[in-house]
Amino acid sequence: MDKRKAAFRQAISCLPPIRRAQMERLDRPEDIEELRFRAGQPPAAKTAVGERPLPLEAVTSAELREMLSRAAQYSVHSYTDSLRHGFLTLSGGHRLGICGTAAEEDGRVLGVRGLSSINLRIAHQAEDLQAQIARWIGTDEPQSALLLSPPGYGKTTLLREWVRYFSDRGFTAAIADERSEIAALADGVPQLAVGRCTDVMEGCSKWQAAVMLLKTMSPALLALDEITAPEDAKAVSLCTHCGTAVIACAHAAGLDDLRQRPIYRELLALGAFHQAVIIEKRDGQRVYRMERWEETKC
Repeated sequence: MDKRKAAFRQAISCLPPIRRAQMERLDRPEDIEELRFRAGQPPAAKTAVGERPLPLEAVTSAELREMLSRAAQYSVHSYTDSLRHGFLTLSGGHRLGICGTAAEEDGRVLGVRGLSSINLRIAHQAEDLQAQIARWIGTDEPQSALLLSPPGYGKTTLLREWVRYFSDRGFTAAIADERSEIAALADGVPQLAVGRCTDVMEGCSKWQAAVMLLKTMSPALLALDEITAPEDAKAVSLCTHCGTAVIACAHAAGLDDLRQRPIYRELLALGAFHQAVIIEKRDGQRVYRMERWEETKC
């Protein structure tokens, strides 16, 4: 609980002083997963049970600009690459998502101007998941698995703990951390615990990272967050042909939902995955269950 409170305090350090002081007075900050700031609306806090508005004055456009500047340490141009994808990763693995008017050139997003909203996602370490992973896997070597849920259910957190579980048992692991939110490197040091035998490549596509990691680090397990594009599926295929286990996330409510989407049908056709962990919410609590391919006739 103290770690979650510390993570919350670290995340809100990018806010303007007045807003930071308001957030510090909130009840049960350890339950807050996201803070949302929308121009013309009061801030809102999102927990496992949903989003609720806070009894505070409306956010202004000037505040949004200041939040982004502070998060970028008043050097926004240094973060151009990630901001054109709509986010900025903070120390500790926390992430600032931005919305507004996209600036395009030749069909390519150059950045976002005229900010309309900001989402501050607080990164949490969920060490209690280790027992859950051990129950599924036992003492076996790493196996490939897909982690499935709608957005915001904790897939990345589970993926991080899955890597740490095997890494701390002596298996070489690697993370293709495209958005710098799994390990959150700072001066080369992971800000979130990913295990003692884990190598991290961040800031490039999953495909590029997978190629480099497989060639240079020989991982027994490679983690890929959010399979969303054909190139990501290509990275999974590469790992499979190299005999490396893959742990990856996908946006789906379950296996039936997964099969409805072309990119995931291609992923299943690779034969890379034999099990899926599905994350659901019941009465505001996350529930985890494993299904194996042979049980579901994928």
